[in-house]
Amino acid sequence: MKRKLSKKKLKKMIDSDFTDLSTEEIKALIQKEVNKGPDKLDTDYIDLCFELLAVKGNAKGKRVKFKKPAKVLLVAAALMVVFISTVTASAQFNFDIPQNIAKLIDNNAEIDYNLENADTTADGYALLDSDFAKQLADYGITPVTFPEELIKDNCKITKMENTTTDKTFSHDANVEFEYNGQKGDLTIHQEVEEFESTGVSGYNNLKGGKMIKANGMDILVFEHDDNSSSITYKDGLTTYDILLTKSTMENAIKFAKSIK
Repeated sequence: MKRKLSKKKLKKMIDSDFTDLSTEEIKALIQKEVNKGPDKLDTDYIDLCFELLAVKGNAKGKRVKFKKPAKVLLVAAALMVVFISTVTASAQFNFDIPQNIAKLIDNNAEIDYNLENADTTADGYALLDSDFAKQLADYGITPVTFPEELIKDNCKITKMENTTTDKTFSHDANVEFEYNGQKGDLTIHQEVEEFESTGVSGYNNLKGGKMIKANGMDILVFEHDDNSSSITYKDGLTTYDILLTKSTMENAIKFAKSIK
């Protein structure tokens, strides 16, 4: 949910006994406030959200007013749920990515399309003299920062395609390869300028997730229950998505750490 509702707007909805927000959207408002931590969260804001939930859940609009002690308990309970969810997720899925970058829902993850809370600036571009980088430059995609493993002897590029459809918006490429005998896929999307865009990318059926540093950027690595792994990262206007089939988390991390 992108919009931030003020306490004044929440009160107006409560007083009118009507809201167009869904229950999940109201819960998301609570979650967002709770994520600020005990020292920064606004308990009055959370109180209003719970009142709005009561309005939403009662067809006749009969409101439930929370007294101060009840509100404190609710906030404490909400914090405990967040803590338990985080610990449980880490234990079950070995999910080691900050919540403000990747949100874990059951064994699925959602990340902000723009990776706004991650480091998305490369320290440099060490592989621009490679034939691979030169081919991407011919597609209009430059500079690029990619795993050096891609151009080593144990990796074979089987297909490289310019998938650009509108050069006024972006330059795109898709690369198929075999890494240590297993198939892989790399997609690159480089926008020509910064555009307003919102949304999330989903990664489903996870066994785990980890964030590492490579070439100054935050690299997100996901392991799926079909024994494949995904790698995603961003450098300025360029987004990279890599899929490795039949790959463990350790193998994917090794691949990702070679980004230069």
